[in-house]
Amino acid sequence: MTKNLSRILTASFALLLLGLIGPGLLIGPGLLEAQDKPLVHTSAQPALHGLPIWHAIETGKIDSAPFATDFTLFASGGPQVEALAAGQWDVGAMGAVPTILAGIRYGYKFIAISNDESETNDLWARPDSPLLNSKGANPNYPEIYGTKDDWKGKKILATTVSTGHYALSSTLKALGLGDSDVSIVHMEQAQAVTAFGAGEGDILQLWAPFSYIAEAKGWIKVSSGAKAGSIILGGVGARKEFAEEHPDLVVAWLDVYVSEIEALKADPDGSVAPLLKYFTDYCGLELTADQVKLEFKYRPLFTAQEQLELLTNPEKVPAWLDGTARFLLEQGRISQEEYDAYKNNNYFIDASFLEKLVQGRK
Repeated sequence: MTKNLSRILTASFALLLLGLIGPGLLIGPGLLEAQDKPLVHTSAQPALHGLPIWHAIETGKIDSAPFATDFTLFASGGPQVEALAAGQWDVGAMGAVPTILAGIRYGYKFIAISNDESETNDLWARPDSPLLNSKGANPNYPEIYGTKDDWKGKKILATTVSTGHYALSSTLKALGLGDSDVSIVHMEQAQAVTAFGAGEGDILQLWAPFSYIAEAKGWIKVSSGAKAGSIILGGVGARKEFAEEHPDLVVAWLDVYVSEIEALKADPDGSVAPLLKYFTDYCGLELTADQVKLEFKYRPLFTAQEQLELLTNPEKVPAWLDGTARFLLEQGRISQEEYDAYKNNNYFIDASFLEKLVQGRK
C-alpha cells in the first residue's frame, strides 16, 4: 500500500466513524497488483482481528498467495452482516454475535478463531461512580463492581446486538438483573466514547481497542465478559456460497490469516508496532504503543492446531457459541425455531478448512 493511499484511508475511516460515509470502507491492492489471480473479498473491523490480512497486504506477503484480495472495514458487526447478505465480501472476521446471526440467517460458516475477546468486551464507569463502592456482590463473580441496586436504573451507552451487549447482559444476569432493569442507549463505539466523555450516561460498554482509550481517560473497568463468566470468541468465517464454490481459496486465505495470527502469538512484543500502525494510520484511532501492547495481554491467540482442537471439542467452541446464541434468543433477536436449527447444524462450525490447512502443513 502506498503512503498516499494509507493517508486517504485514514481520513476516510474518520469520516466513516462520524457517519459521513457508508458502512464499509474498501481498499483494493489486489485489484491493482494481481489482476491475473482470483479475487477474494475480505472484511474486518478496527480491531485486532483485522490486522492479519491488512498486515499481509502492507508487507507484501499477500503477493505470494494464490489469490488477490481487497479489504473492507466496518464500524461494527451489524453493517458487516448486511454487507455479507448482499454478497459484498467472502471471508472475514467479526464478533461472536454477528457471526451467529450471519450463520442463522445466511448459513455463514464459522471456520476459525481470530482471538478470545472475553476480557476485551467490557464495561466502564467514571471514577466517582457509586458502582466503585463495592465489589463482588455475587461471590461467584468477584471481579464485578457494584451491587444490584447500584446498577438498577442506570443509563448505559452500548452497541446493541453485539458481543459487548452480550458482556453487558451477562453482567446484569450475574447481579440478578436483566436488560429491562437498566436504560440501554444504542451507540457505535466511537460515538459512545465521545458521549460518555461529555457526561452522558452512567456506564459505557466498549470493546478493544476503544477500551484502552477509556483507560487512558481514567475511567474504571467495572466488568467484562470474562468477569461475568462468558467466553466470547472472535469468529473467522466464510460466506456459504463462496465456501462451497471455492473451498481451496478459503483454505489459501485461511493459511495467510492463521500464519499471521501465529506470528503475533509467537512474538507479541515485535507485533506492537504493526498493530499500532494499523490502528493509527489505517483505522484513525489515537493510541499509544503501551495501549496496543495490552491487546496481546488480554486477547488469547491460537495456532492452527489449537484452533482445530477447540472447534472440534463439543465442550469448547460449540458450547461457547451456544451461550452467545442463547443470549440472542433471550433478547428476542432470534426465534426458538432459529436457535434450534442453529444448534442442530452444529452452530455452522466447519472445521474442514482448518483440517486441510493443518494436514497440508505436515
